[in-house]
Amino acid sequence: MTHEPAVRCRGITKSYRLGVEVSLQQSIRTLLGRGGNLTRFNALDDVTFEVRAGERFGIVGQNGSGKSTLTQVIAGITVPSAGIVDVWGRVLPLLEVGAGFHEELTGRENIVLLGTILGLSPEEITVATPQILEFSGIARHIDTPLKRYSSGMRARLSFATAICFPADIYVFDEVLAVVDDSFRARATAAIRSLHERDCTVILMSHDLAFIRENCTTGMWLHQGRVQLVGGIEEVADAYREYSVVA
Repeated sequence: MTHEPAVRCRGITKSYRLGVEVSLQQSIRTLLGRGGNLTRFNALDDVTFEVRAGERFGIVGQNGSGKSTLTQVIAGITVPSAGIVDVWGRVLPLLEVGAGFHEELTGRENIVLLGTILGLSPEEITVATPQILEFSGIARHIDTPLKRYSSGMRARLSFATAICFPADIYVFDEVLAVVDDSFRARATAAIRSLHERDCTVILMSHDLAFIRENCTTGMWLHQGRVQLVGGIEEVADAYREYSVVA
């Protein structure tokens, strides 16, 4: 791990509008910026932190704390309403099982599709494909349409595709919830191997033991606001104490 930054978020706020316009007139007034009964909700509120290159960074918090929204902002999937996100290097996000995949395409075709979406060259995709087949353990079904895959097979292919494609920063959001223990152990080992390759890893999970085991630093989010940033044991202990009391 170096002291160089990999991800830096400064004052990140992500707002959404809540409510329903009750009439056509009110809808028009809202579009024209003249009112309406919409209220704003901040999924993220002035979030500031930094992840250094080569770090394994865990994000914890209750449902609705803003974890998934933050990982989407880091990955460039959604744009913040305010604040600045700086990223150094290629980001590979795995934020949802099967995200970026197409139901009608085969597993092999989906590997090519996702690699293309992520900006990989045809050569990089070709080199990674055998590794993906071996790691996922579903080579027998790789030319079967994705719509016939079980949830576990989709999770295996999703994770294997993400972990085997080259990147500088890997962002994982609760991606191992539906896999069996055997694959989970292999996936955990693969995440650790990223650290040995000096890759930066950002993990979001409700599994506090998993975060403790696989991260060195982290952050606790609550209702879109940063409660604590620091060593993972300190962050995990503070979050656990709050969860027990709450």
